Order: sequence, then structure tokens, then C-alpha cells
Amino acid sequence: MTTATATFELDQWEPQTQDEAGGTEFARVAIAKTFTGAVEGTSSVEMLTASNAVARAYVAFERLSVSVDGRKGSFVLRHTAGDEGLSLVILAGSGAGELEGISGSAAITMDEAGQHTFTLTYDLPAA
Repeated sequence: MTTATATFELDQWEPQTQDEAGGTEFARVAIAKTFTGAVEGTSSVEMLTASNAVARAYVAFERLSVSVDGRKGSFVLRHTAGDEGLSLVILAGSGAGELEGISGSAAITMDEAGQHTFTLTYDLPAA
């Protein structure tokens, strides 16, 4: 496994409430990001959230159009988050271009200043 680390900026965050009943709200959020570092490029995210006074959870798919350690292409991350934590996994078979065959997972952290760090842990067939 290889690790690539980058920072990212949120270029777009557009939540749209879809439904609210029984104290729980469903929303759809359109997100766009720009990555800088060992992962360089952009992504678009389609997120669905459920939130109430007690809990918040989401599922999302993120298509990254990036270079990873200099190899250009795209792949899809599957996000799930809730009480059990955050899971970001590369969708099998989603790699394209020089990232065809990529597999692995990712992590996102945010520091006290609000800067996001993206860490991709991946395997990629030899070029």
C-alpha cells in the first residue's frame, strides 16, 4: 500500500432539504473540492444526509479527477458516516486513465484552523 497526502478546499457546499418528518431532516448536498499535494485535481460529491437532535449520518459518492503521485485519471470514493465513524473506500472498478485498477481507502482530518487534510492509502497496478 502507498500513501498520498493532500489538502483540499471546499469550492461548493449546497445543501437542499428534501424532507422533514418526525424531527429528522433528509437533505441532498452538492459539493465540489480542489486538492493540492500528492493528490492534485478536483472532485464532485453527491451526498445524502439524515439529521436530528440526537444524530447525524450521511452517505455519498465522490468522483475524483486527479493525479495521484503523478498518475492522472479518476476514481470514485464511497463515503459512509454516522455513530460508527467515517469510512471512505475506493469503489472497485471505478479507476480510469492511469488510475485504472486503483484500490484502497482514504481518511479526512481537519485541524483547529479548519484546514482539511486528505490521506489516500492505495494499491495501483504497475504502469
